[in-house]
Amino acid sequence: MPPSGPVVTAEVVVGRGPGHGEAMLSQKTRYAIRAMQHLADRYGQGPVPLSEIVEAQNIPAGFLTTILSELGRVGIVASQRGKDGGYWLALAPVDITYGDLIRVMRGSLALVPCASRFAHEKCKHCLEEGECRTRALMLQVRDRTAEILDSVRLSDRIDPVPPFEDDEEELLAAPHG
Repeated sequence: MPPSGPVVTAEVVVGRGPGHGEAMLSQKTRYAIRAMQHLADRYGQGPVPLSEIVEAQNIPAGFLTTILSELGRVGIVASQRGKDGGYWLALAPVDITYGDLIRVMRGSLALVPCASRFAHEKCKHCLEEGECRTRALMLQVRDRTAEILDSVRLSDRIDPVPPFEDDEEELLAAPHG
């Protein structure tokens, strides 16, 4: 007999089930974050060539150009063309939060449209919003996510962490809570 309850949680944790392979953040948003981290590291040092960001962050040049253009339109990035050209942060790293970046690239921090504070949409094929417990939970998730992402700035030090173990059996056997 298959286990119930916690195993469902474990399956979500290890990425199996209906959402397998789906990313919470798009590749474009992840590229944008990495590019902005790179520019924050070089803040105050003049224009950073596109080729430097491409190489250091492993981002396709055409895709990066599009991302930097979008960030330029909202005033986060500035650029200069020509031989000595490149990109730089138009704002100080202390003035840019990860929440800002994700909202610009993704439109919202919410996992479902009905839980978005700034891009709210009613969900199709759902209960009325006032009756939906999933929406209530997703609002809590969105609010806690916003608390974190809006409090961490590009100027804040974020150290890399070791990769997770690939052993699914170990993950499934571990206590959850």
